[in-house]
Amino acid sequence: MGYTPETHPDGVPVIFVCTPYDKSRDQAIGGWRSCFLKNGYVFAVQDMRGFHASASAGRGAPRRYDGYDTIEWLAGQPWCNGKVGMLGYSHLGSAQYETAVTAPPHFTCAIPAQAPGNYYTDSRYPPSFRKADLETILRGAFTARTRQLINRRIRNRDDNHIPLFNLPMLHSAGWFDFYKEGAIEMFLACQEHGGDGARGNQKLLIGPWGHGIVQEQDLGRPLALPGGLAYPANSKPEWEKEVWMPWFDHWLKGKETGVMERPTVRYYLMGAVGEPQAPGNVWVETDTFPPESRPLAYFLHSDRTLQTSPPAADLATLDYTYDPQNPVPTVGRVHARLPVKGSFDQREVEGRQDVLIFTTPPLDEPLHIVGQVRVKLWASSDQVDTDFTAKLTDVYPDGRSMLFLDSIVKGRYRNTYLKEELLVPGQVYEFDIDLGYIAIVLAPGHCLRLAISSSNFDRFDINPNTGEPYGDHLVTRRLLAERLRAEPGPGEPEYSATKVAKNTVHMDQARPSRVVLPVPIP
Repeated sequence: MGYTPETHPDGVPVIFVCTPYDKSRDQAIGGWRSCFLKNGYVFAVQDMRGFHASASAGRGAPRRYDGYDTIEWLAGQPWCNGKVGMLGYSHLGSAQYETAVTAPPHFTCAIPAQAPGNYYTDSRYPPSFRKADLETILRGAFTARTRQLINRRIRNRDDNHIPLFNLPMLHSAGWFDFYKEGAIEMFLACQEHGGDGARGNQKLLIGPWGHGIVQEQDLGRPLALPGGLAYPANSKPEWEKEVWMPWFDHWLKGKETGVMERPTVRYYLMGAVGEPQAPGNVWVETDTFPPESRPLAYFLHSDRTLQTSPPAADLATLDYTYDPQNPVPTVGRVHARLPVKGSFDQREVEGRQDVLIFTTPPLDEPLHIVGQVRVKLWASSDQVDTDFTAKLTDVYPDGRSMLFLDSIVKGRYRNTYLKEELLVPGQVYEFDIDLGYIAIVLAPGHCLRLAISSSNFDRFDINPNTGEPYGDHLVTRRLLAERLRAEPGPGEPEYSATKVAKNTVHMDQARPSRVVLPVPIP
């Protein structure tokens, strides 16, 4: 379906959107259509193969070159100037990446938003094991679509298509979006290793929103996240004037908009909400991401504090019991089910016996964290497999413990997700938990808190602790039904057994468990 401006000369560029969400009902598409028509563009939208008006084409048929064919058809029309750009978020964004790999000659530029570069690495496997994410996103425990995505990406997991990307792209993501790592990594890869048309022509925009949070409406009003925080109105870009038109006018119409003279990266440095004098809550522009930083380690101590001084004890441990039948429930979320709620108070689960919390004293100075955060955890288990989870929260003076990062490491995948290596019960390992990227400044009087456990369900699937291969588990089905009201999968589950694990965290001189923060260098 195409729309043209009421009056236009020959030689008009096209904005093309490919969607699985029904082009006739998607409200965002209506807004985009109005925006681009009034700015002198042709707007074209297509239902993805197998969906809605394209249902007769069949979902099982290969669609890799659908975007290529559509773009080349649009470019060949007498009213087109031969330049086509793409726009859209989530699956609409991944359609742009998939189309770019095929390198249509007239595909000129794109703005992929909140999109995975690779479903296999961004949704299914580490650095975070996200099976439960993908299941809940797709509204079911084990759906045919889940299996289709998994199988397709597993077959292609070692392919590197980055050199095939040959166009300018403005990658957009949110700090509470489950695809933010994918957007950042796609930006870095294409900027440094893409084709001639891609290298040096990438931009990155990251704001304080989550997947499914609409930040294009009600400009001038705070960005209210479902989890309870409301970032100031300045957190909402004026997308038409600040993002879309400068980008598309430059690449599709040849106008001098200054977009390529501006710094390459623009990100929102989140600060305390409801504290007008607190640092942060401003946009920052840099030439790369993450910016240059120094590592700052906060060490876990047996008195449940986080300190910049390493532990001095010869032996110090804390342990807990993890029962897969009763995993720590996900409270709010920064990932998975829509809309993503963003930061959420974690106090209701921090008092559980299977959660260890470590907290700094109130901060005397602002603590800036910009970049990739990691937890180096020395730990052991009495089982052959288990998980270790980590959460970072900003503890407000009133006691709220507001989540801003969480992740997991699975024991058998502690070294690589391509090879399973079971644990030796009782042996101590150093686990590397990649918490991903963030840009936040904790205000004076606030505390940094790290919570360690072995579950965070339904954010992450349970580990039954048995060492059996991962698969469709009876307990997972039960928990999804109880907590999410998900429909059970077809047939019988593959596994049903669970074991209770006693897991031990070590924090002594020889095994200093710690969270490592990237602190920007002024």
